[in-house]
Amino acid sequence: MFLGALLDLGRIDISSFVASLHEFLPLSLAVDIRKVHKKGIAATQVIVSEPDPPKERKAKELFGLLAESSLPEALREKALKILRRIAEAEGKIHGLLPDDVHLHEIGGGDTLVDVVGTLYALDLLGVQAVYASPIPTGRGFIHTAHGILPVPAPATLELLRGIPVYTGTLEGELTTPTGAALVSSLAQSFGPCPPLVVQEVGYGAGMQDLEVPNVLRVILGEREERATPEKNVLLETNIDDMSPQILEYLTERLFKAGALDVFVTPIYMKKQRPAFTLSVLSPLSLASLLRTIIFEETTTLGIREYEVTKWVLPRTVTEIPTPWGTVRGKAVTKHGRVVILPEYEDCKKIAAQTGLPLQEVFRIAQESASRKEAPTPGHQENH
Repeated sequence: MFLGALLDLGRIDISSFVASLHEFLPLSLAVDIRKVHKKGIAATQVIVSEPDPPKERKAKELFGLLAESSLPEALREKALKILRRIAEAEGKIHGLLPDDVHLHEIGGGDTLVDVVGTLYALDLLGVQAVYASPIPTGRGFIHTAHGILPVPAPATLELLRGIPVYTGTLEGELTTPTGAALVSSLAQSFGPCPPLVVQEVGYGAGMQDLEVPNVLRVILGEREERATPEKNVLLETNIDDMSPQILEYLTERLFKAGALDVFVTPIYMKKQRPAFTLSVLSPLSLASLLRTIIFEETTTLGIREYEVTKWVLPRTVTEIPTPWGTVRGKAVTKHGRVVILPEYEDCKKIAAQTGLPLQEVFRIAQESASRKEAPTPGHQENH
C-alpha cells in the first residue's frame, strides 16, 4: 500500500520503475500495478507474485538476496537495515537469532519489492522527510504459519515500540510487520500532518475490502520553512518558599548541564502567596540529570514533566559587515525569505566600546544584514 500510494502520485514512470526493480533484484518476480476502486476512491494496487516461491525462507537468505542485488549502496544499506529489524523482531518473539528466523508470510519476494520499491520510490521523488499519523493496527485474530495469533501480530507490535498506535473498530490486520518496519524506520515523527503546501496526493490500495476505504493516503508537499521536529522534555515546578537570589546560580548550573532553556514566571499560589514557576526545557537524554539539579538546588518536593515537540528552523552562522568590523549572525529561512539576525553579544560589545545606544547598533547591523544574499532552497516532505 505504501509503494502503491507513492506510485499513485503520478510523478514516477511506472514501466521504467518496474524495469529497474527487475534489474535490481536477483529474483524472478511478476509485478502487477493496476488501478482499483475502494469505496469510491481510485487507488493504485501493487501485486507481486513469485512463479516458484520457496515454502519459507530464513532471514539470512533474504539478506543474501539483497547483498547480491545491484541496488545503489545507500539504498541497499537502508533496505538491509529494515529487513534486519523485521528479523530481530521475529527472533525476539520466537527466541531465535535473527539470521535463523524462518520468515513465513514475509519471506517472499514481495517483501523485497515492498521494502526496496518504497525506498527507491522515495529516492526518485526526492523526499527528504517523512511524517506519519498514529498507526492503526486493527483488532481480532489472524491465521498464520504459527497458528492463530492476536492482532496486532506480535512482531508488528514489537516493531512499533515507542510509536503511537490505536486498534480502532475494524476487524482484521491493518498493519503488517513489513508495513510496521517501513513506517517506524522512515517516519521522523507521528502525529498531525505538518504545515505544508500540497503538491500531489496518492492512494495505495490494500487487498481487503473493509467498511471504510482500504487505502493508504500519501501527501507530497513542500514546507517553505523546512522546520524539523525535535522531541524535548519540559520540567516545571512551582516554588513559594525560596529566596529568588538562588535563581541566578540555579539557571547557570542548569545551562551548563545542557538545558536548552530556563525561564521563570511570577505566579500567585494558595492564599494569594507570591511565588514563581520554574520551567526548564531539556533534551530527552538529560531530563534525569536536570531533575536532580532542580531537587538539589531548590526547595521543591515535586516536578511536573511533559514531553513536548519543538519545531526548529535550520540556521547557519554568517558574518555581517558593519562600520565597526564583522558581527556574527544567524541566517534563517522564513516564508521563503532569508532573515539574518545579528548576535546580541557582538552588538553589546560594540555599544559598550562606542558609547552608541545598543538599539542603534542593532539597527545598523540589521540594515547591513538585509543587503546580504542567501539561497532559499525548498525540499519535498511526505506524510
